[in-house]
Amino acid sequence: MVFVCVACEAEYDYFTPRWRCDCGAYLKLRYDAILRKEDIRQGRFNMWRYEAAYPMAYEEITITFDEGLTPLVAVDWDGFPVHVKLESLMPTGSFKDRGTVMAINYMKNRGVSHITEDSSGNAASSVAAYSARGGLTCAVYVPAGNSSGKITQAKALHAEVHPTPGTRDEVAQAAQVHVESYAGHNWHPMFEPGYKSIAYEIWEQSDFVAPDAIFTPCGGGGLTLGLVEGFRDLLRSGQIPRVPKIYAVQPENCNPIYRAFRGIEGEFTPAATVAEGTSIAKPIKKAEIVEGVRGSGGAVLAVTDDEILEVLPRVWRHGIYIEPTSGSAFAAFARMLASGEIGQEERVVIMASGNGLKASDKIQQLL
Repeated sequence: MVFVCVACEAEYDYFTPRWRCDCGAYLKLRYDAILRKEDIRQGRFNMWRYEAAYPMAYEEITITFDEGLTPLVAVDWDGFPVHVKLESLMPTGSFKDRGTVMAINYMKNRGVSHITEDSSGNAASSVAAYSARGGLTCAVYVPAGNSSGKITQAKALHAEVHPTPGTRDEVAQAAQVHVESYAGHNWHPMFEPGYKSIAYEIWEQSDFVAPDAIFTPCGGGGLTLGLVEGFRDLLRSGQIPRVPKIYAVQPENCNPIYRAFRGIEGEFTPAATVAEGTSIAKPIKKAEIVEGVRGSGGAVLAVTDDEILEVLPRVWRHGIYIEPTSGSAFAAFARMLASGEIGQEERVVIMASGNGLKASDKIQQLL
């Protein structure tokens, strides 16, 4: 296993912690991820049942909440059967826990005792929780003005919280000053192997059949790439005949990946959006996300805040309490269903990426 730079292809030792190449680009972990039905550890009722496909052995994991194995719930959406993956029921309320458990254990096992993270909220509370459970100190940098529920969660978990003015990218730069302790979820190469577990779970929960299409919110792209790479692992392992069509959904007010996918050139000015968790103007993995989505036969979509606000009450009526950011995936699905771009015969999964309790203050205003 080695860390490989996506830009200059420089290689770095897996056993030496680092999150960025000397050239400034991000790193990916290169390793053989093979997973077959017979490899599943049936006695483990968490994401570690797929240990065979991970770069870390279960015995190396000392900080854990037995995360994973979230429900895949059938929902009747105006007569159309869909399934919703309830990542909103992860230990800290979002899918981020899957990547956090990998990255934090990797760092702790190499002597790191203080963790620094930047986040719009969900990753901040996730890193704070795992740091607290592992006896590590933690500092998180969050955009000033974000949902107080997420910031309160991080504070309650004894993280040192730094509300930071400026753009999302400026928040990241403030955290990255702490080079040795930085565990940014958009940068650290150990997050993606954890995110891939979602694909493995969907496959197993679907009777070892890949769905036809998956709709997911997309900001920094960790969830999108986790789905793409996880299903590619299963394809390479001979377990599925194809990767599902991945529909990565961005808010129209901040949609750089959508613009790249559509070939829209020129500068754009991001605006505030209810989908704050995906409001990232300069995602570092933009090119890789576009390639992965296009290779799946899916697309990058953009939805308006009005579409998100319209669909949220419909989701909540099904008893699924999601935050507005997660609503973007449902909004894109609803639009494509209404236009006939999604057929009645297609098996569709929608990612409920974050819990509504994270944004109760914002939801109260909407109500």
